[in-house]
Amino acid sequence: MRPGDVLAERFEILRAAGAGGMGIVYRARDRQTGVPVAVKVLLDRGEEPAHRFEQEVEILSAIDHPHIVGYVAHGVGPRGTPFLVMPWLDGRDLQDALRDGPLPVDATLTIARAVAGALAYLHERGLVHRDLKPSNLFLPGGQVAGVQVIDLGIARATVPVRPITFSGKLLGTPGFMAPEQARGDPQLAPTVDVFALGCVLFECLTGRRLFDGAHVMAVLAKILLDEAPRVRELRPEVPEAIDALVHRMVAKDPALRPRDGVELLRWLADPPRAPRLAE
Repeated sequence: MRPGDVLAERFEILRAAGAGGMGIVYRARDRQTGVPVAVKVLLDRGEEPAHRFEQEVEILSAIDHPHIVGYVAHGVGPRGTPFLVMPWLDGRDLQDALRDGPLPVDATLTIARAVAGALAYLHERGLVHRDLKPSNLFLPGGQVAGVQVIDLGIARATVPVRPITFSGKLLGTPGFMAPEQARGDPQLAPTVDVFALGCVLFECLTGRRLFDGAHVMAVLAKILLDEAPRVRELRPEVPEAIDALVHRMVAKDPALRPRDGVELLRWLADPPRAPRLAE
């Protein structure tokens, strides 16, 4: 696809903005509104990428939340290539922002509350994101208050799903997988998203990954076997209530975590209660 091409007689391609393993994202102009949009085009036509793309289209077209990336349109290009149109977001993702170092506690809590709200919205509709991580949290204008959850390509309903691998690939990101997801449990509950957000918050507060290693298997082994470090071990000035909450979010036993985004919002609204819930 080249600058000047028009999809659905509406979306004029301006330039390529980024590429991944499955496709490419273009900056385009919506001729109906005059505003910039992001056009995600699927290039890998394999079964699994096509399924993930169709699923993301289906989910985004049916939901509306201020902290989940929006939906504009979708369709099929002139060469039979599927595309998804979303609002254009200027800014940076959280992974890029964290290269500058840890975030202040108040900024981290702003992200926590916004993302927990987005998760509560998804969980109440029977959906689990399954790949929450800093690169899937976008900061419009670089500001944490407007954080957007993006990439719902492997989100699933809370019913039995495919195994964790497909054609030898992991579905999810190892450093942010809950133990039950790393084991390949056939049914994943909203608690896997709570675990992933706990990993994100740990990194926001400390500047370090909660579980890291030289290769994928080393990371998965730590998730399954190692006790998670505490935030205050690396950053003592963090309030005990926040330290305890993050520790509960990344508990290996899902029963010890907030059960979904709704309960997590309640915990975040009353952090002084978190120490009593600590292990």
